[in-house]
Amino acid sequence: MSKYFLFFAIGGFWTTLVLAMVFLFGRTHDVKLREYNRARNVMGFAYIFFASIILFEVTSRFLGFHHPGFKTSILIFSIFQLLIFTQVNISLINLSFLPIRKLLYHMLPVTILGILSILSYNLKWGFNLSTIILYSLLLLYVVSVIIFGLIFTIHYKSYKKKFENYFTEDSTNHLKWVYTSNVLIQSVGIIAVVITLIFPATINLFPFLVILFYTAYAIHFLNYKNVLHLVEPVVKEDLIEETDKHSKTSLLTLKQIESALKIWEEKKLFTCPRLTISIIASQISTNRTYLSHYLNSSKEKTFSDWINELRIEEAKKLMKANKSLRLEEVSEQVGYTDKCYFSRCFLKYTGINVSQWKNSQI
Repeated sequence: MSKYFLFFAIGGFWTTLVLAMVFLFGRTHDVKLREYNRARNVMGFAYIFFASIILFEVTSRFLGFHHPGFKTSILIFSIFQLLIFTQVNISLINLSFLPIRKLLYHMLPVTILGILSILSYNLKWGFNLSTIILYSLLLLYVVSVIIFGLIFTIHYKSYKKKFENYFTEDSTNHLKWVYTSNVLIQSVGIIAVVITLIFPATINLFPFLVILFYTAYAIHFLNYKNVLHLVEPVVKEDLIEETDKHSKTSLLTLKQIESALKIWEEKKLFTCPRLTISIIASQISTNRTYLSHYLNSSKEKTFSDWINELRIEEAKKLMKANKSLRLEEVSEQVGYTDKCYFSRCFLKYTGINVSQWKNSQI
């Protein structure tokens, strides 16, 4: 047994097991975090399961048991990891989503193939059957990557649209790590499988990747409860919309909303920093659902696009009127809290760098 594999595998086992205990026994009793606690329990048991797989691999090698080779083990591990992490990641950007039954249903085929693989090695069913099982697992993994990649993409696009219909600045997006982690799960899994099939010796470093990724993921996941109050209007939008529909502040017609927004724009209230759609809806005596519908249908813009376009136009006026203004001053005066984000928005909505545009006006 490779000394590197043994070192990282034992480290991966203890790291994953300790994090599992943190997930399961460090729960909060806040009622608002009920969905989060549910996802946290799933991850706790998932980490225990992954730790068990690592322990089984190490123990079987020590005792000389016949077990599925690295190729089969990595495939089984990668499929389970993909299914669980994707489902939980979706539940973090949409708190009404965590179908436990569907998750178990999706895990059934790989469980059956995994058991058959172990039996084929221990009962010596023959090389051909073991090969068939191996390639069945490979096919299942490829199909799972495609299907769950599409499912996650659909949900994340929906989250991004909701985010852009509530916040004005991308810097407030505290859940970018969810997207990043899902991409890493797919990418590392694919790389691990490819390397296993072509260069099986290099897979000894696989437990090292487990330690790094599982630790980083757990840290972000456990911090989720601290940022939930910031993203709650987005991840719980369906529940909030249902409340808005019965709200007494949603009596304005689309025509009245248009008139109210015209006055609001003339007052240049869009230059206030950290605006959200709920703040503006309150200012014009409607609710966020009605206002969002008006912006998306009548103006054909997201809330973020609408505010940023107004701010960029105002920034151009300021720079024309006072050419000595520094970019930091301009961005602050039109409502941005991040100069870099202001620069990105200026380029996006004008097609030219803000410094170049400013110099062209001299």
